[in-house]
Amino acid sequence: MPATALSFRLYSSVGAEFFRPLAKPSAPIYVDCADRLVLEAGEAGRLTQKETVEIIREVLALHPLSLLAEDEGAALRDSRMRAGQFFNRLIASGWLEDQTLGLHERWAVISPGLRPVLRMLHDLAEDQVAELKTFADTLRGLCQTLEEKNVLDPHVRTPDEVRSTITDLTQRLEHAIEQLHAVEKLVSNFEQRQRQSATAADTLHLLYGEFSQGQHMVCYDALRRGGLLTRIETARARLSEHQEDPLLRDRLAEGLSEHYGFDSRDAYDRAVMSLTRLEMDLSGLKRRAESIDLRMAAFNRLSQQRYRYQTEMRGRRPELIKAYCESINANHSGARFSELANKPADFAPMCLETRFFYGTDSLYKARRMKTPADLTFGLSSSERQSEDDVLASWKARQRLALTPQRAARLVAKLLPEKGASTSTEDIQIETADDLLDLLAAVAYEQAPAFLGKRVRWSVQGQRRHHGLEPEKVPMDTHAEHRIERFTISREN
Repeated sequence: MPATALSFRLYSSVGAEFFRPLAKPSAPIYVDCADRLVLEAGEAGRLTQKETVEIIREVLALHPLSLLAEDEGAALRDSRMRAGQFFNRLIASGWLEDQTLGLHERWAVISPGLRPVLRMLHDLAEDQVAELKTFADTLRGLCQTLEEKNVLDPHVRTPDEVRSTITDLTQRLEHAIEQLHAVEKLVSNFEQRQRQSATAADTLHLLYGEFSQGQHMVCYDALRRGGLLTRIETARARLSEHQEDPLLRDRLAEGLSEHYGFDSRDAYDRAVMSLTRLEMDLSGLKRRAESIDLRMAAFNRLSQQRYRYQTEMRGRRPELIKAYCESINANHSGARFSELANKPADFAPMCLETRFFYGTDSLYKARRMKTPADLTFGLSSSERQSEDDVLASWKARQRLALTPQRAARLVAKLLPEKGASTSTEDIQIETADDLLDLLAAVAYEQAPAFLGKRVRWSVQGQRRHHGLEPEKVPMDTHAEHRIERFTISREN
């Protein structure tokens, strides 16, 4: 496995058991324990063993014990012993570190890798992203930095200043992209909620009430109406100009080498990669915004389809009929239709003629399939042509077809040299095949010739000069047909 692979670097810093708790049935308990422990530990990042076990005990009381496995204390009846067993599993997974400073002083230290994982889980579970209101501020600050004079000028900035500026821009841009992904996640959540709406009123409320006033619309207005996309595109163009500056690359490579200790070649490669990535991320903001537009349009279509289904196909009238049928079944359970003949009707239909289907007439009847029509031309399907007749028919069609190949043969025959030209006044056309070659030359401008070469020509007619007076256009006679005079010029 290469040392630069993500898996190699990941499992070099965390153990193989680190992500296993998230795949267990008891994953909700692990997640809630980690959240509480990180919150209670604060910036100190550690708690006493007694406090840790007590917090785990409180979390276990909020979850059903059926989620626990045997090695997590499912067979233990005492809650303290069960919490202690679960504490040992947190130690074994690497989420907590056991630190013993004395005989009666034992601490549980929060693992450094737990906080990023917990932060990712918070981002996935967030459905009210309030910080999206700062999305526009992030992009405005980014554009303002790139619009400053001499912000990336290698003649003015030192290598460390260039490195610091590029790093700051990259981090802010990554944060803005994460917020855009959060916007897309919000729209996706609205789609899931819309598919589960119970009534048409809920569908309309979600569409016109919650969706039209959500945080995603704040970001949408900031991008579209606030003119941020135009400023981002301008900033990307300026960065693209700086990206090709070799002196800027050298300055950035020197700053990376001084700050991180890279060698000159590795630092230069990382400098080029950083500038390229920054330019690609800026250009990707527009595509991400377009992707959000597509999701919003898809949500609007889903809402319309959902509303139509709830009002027309599953509306109030079908529900009334269903309730009426259920009431009849309940009142006349076990009775026969013959017993209901003399009873008064429940209601009088408003239509003039009413017919109810019951018995075998109410069963599904297969459609009558129409016989396929014969759409063949010429001979009927019962008649068959011989192979010689079919071959002769193909040859006749091919002889009358205006193909580029026959046009190229005529041009090569009349104009063997490049730059030569001729007119219908100078050539002689006698047969019908030659006339078809001439018409093909008018229809096309280029065609492949022999040995893979391509022949190009142009046709100029006299009607361009006498378009308003067609009687002045000279005519030439070829194969008993009168043709308006035109000129053929070979270009290669």
